[in-house]
Amino acid sequence: MKVYPGTGIKQFEGIQKKQPADSAQKTARPKEGDTVDFSKQLQQVQGKKDAFSGDSDRQARLKSVKDQIANGSYAPDPQKVASSLVQFIMKGNSDG
Repeated sequence: MKVYPGTGIKQFEGIQKKQPADSAQKTARPKEGDTVDFSKQLQQVQGKKDAFSGDSDRQARLKSVKDQIANGSYAPDPQKVASSLVQFIMKGNSDG
């Protein structure tokens, strides 16, 4: 690309930005037949989320654990924690 003396920004002074022919089109409401389709993965996640929120027994256990953590009385079983960590690490190594 060559730059010629005397050109530059001045050559663009007469250009104006074109406006769309129908500016009302941007603010128009969607047509009656417009729909939104979510992926199957999103629908599955939403379904699982709904299933968890309906489980009142699970909600009660979560509240109990949260309360124990808040007041400092939560004491997890070290054997279960270690076992879970080992399983998590082994699963991570087999994926990579």
